[in-house]
Amino acid sequence: MSVSFTEIEAAVGAVGRMGATAPVVIGGMVLTGLEVPDELVVGGQQQLTVHRLLGGGRVIDVLGNDPDRLILRGRFVGPQAQARARMVERMRAAGAAVAFSAAGLSCQVWIAQFAYSYQARGAVCAYMLVLERADLAAAAAEDVGGAISGDVGGALSGLSAVVSDVSGGVYTLAGQVGTIVGQVTPVAALLGAGGAVATVTNALAAVNGAAQAGVDLAGAPSVVSTLLSGLSAAGSGLSTLLGQTGANLEGIVLSDGASLGAATQNAGLASAAADAAGLVNRAAANVALAGGVTPSVPVG
Repeated sequence: MSVSFTEIEAAVGAVGRMGATAPVVIGGMVLTGLEVPDELVVGGQQQLTVHRLLGGGRVIDVLGNDPDRLILRGRFVGPQAQARARMVERMRAAGAAVAFSAAGLSCQVWIAQFAYSYQARGAVCAYMLVLERADLAAAAAEDVGGAISGDVGGALSGLSAVVSDVSGGVYTLAGQVGTIVGQVTPVAALLGAGGAVATVTNALAAVNGAAQAGVDLAGAPSVVSTLLSGLSAAGSGLSTLLGQTGANLEGIVLSDGASLGAATQNAGLASAAADAAGLVNRAAANVALAGGVTPSVPVG
């Protein structure tokens, strides 16, 4: 079956937007793009003991929060789908508590149940994951610095991986981006010393170093200010990168191998930038919470 350039253009554009959802972190795995669960069921109960008195009166003792298990459903896609599913299966079998972060939640969890279905000869593995969690407030108070460092480190590693692929030619089919159409910003300009990617990675590296210092942010307003300033700079660079790659994807007309390579390069950078934006925003929220200041959103 033949595939038209219009269909390819639509698919590449979708790749550039699929990272708009913030990634999910479980243990040492980061789920991004199509791996991010379609559904995350969150809830809980307030444990109450009701003492019924003569005459219809009642005395209620509040025993505390009892969070329900988290239920996630999604799919692993691509040549590594089954290998990725097996990584989660090994975490389940190990029976150890692991870090979990998604949809504004950050806590320690145990993998109570995990199942996946082998589909399309292993190219798709739909999964269902059930997590038993610790108390969210206690978990958040344990290691705010570690959560911030984890988010910033994840953003750095995600950007670095895509930049390495682009620079190494993995996303290049033929030609250079600048030869496609005049209004397209060359990828080299985005990756150069003064480009948006360099601005982001430099700012995140500084934030990561400060976050790993182990300072109690509640009593260190200068460190909070430094972290928020760095995250704001990273957010500005990510906004620029998202804007430029988005404009490129709109401007590239797929007519040959060179234009397809250019579109794929930009889609890869856009997806990585969107994933990093979610992590940067969450890191900023954690810094603001720990420092007792008004939260801001570095990447709108």
